[in-house]
Amino acid sequence: MQLSSVFTVALSALNFASALPFHRLNTSPALTWQVADFNTGCSPGGCVYNFNITGVASQNTPGFHTHCSGTNVQDDFAFCDDKHVKAKVVSQLYPVWTVHVQHAWFQGEAEFYAVGHANVTSTQKNFTIPVTEVYGVA
Repeated sequence: MQLSSVFTVALSALNFASALPFHRLNTSPALTWQVADFNTGCSPGGCVYNFNITGVASQNTPGFHTHCSGTNVQDDFAFCDDKHVKAKVVSQLYPVWTVHVQHAWFQGEAEFYAVGHANVTSTQKNFTIPVTEVYGVA
């Protein structure tokens, strides 16, 4: 008797859940950066990288389009042509690279940062970097 009651309640709950509208989360295009023309080259002294990156503007975030280049022997982020964007490319087990990017901007007295990274191979020329962290300092 109790089992049939539990079964009836479970079926009712499933029926109610299926009647709820399905909402798809709309992800802002500003939370995914587009990388193009990613290139690396290595010698016994280290590796160099360069790429173009674009971030779409949103209501709270300015957009950007810039060129980044540097070496894998630097320990910190290197400024891209747009000084609000920094990049660091770290070599993993060949041919994998981790591309880190940081975007900074000001609104009034506050400074904001968006950070993202992606693991790619040397053969990938175009890819996306998801923004994984956004924070501000007042």
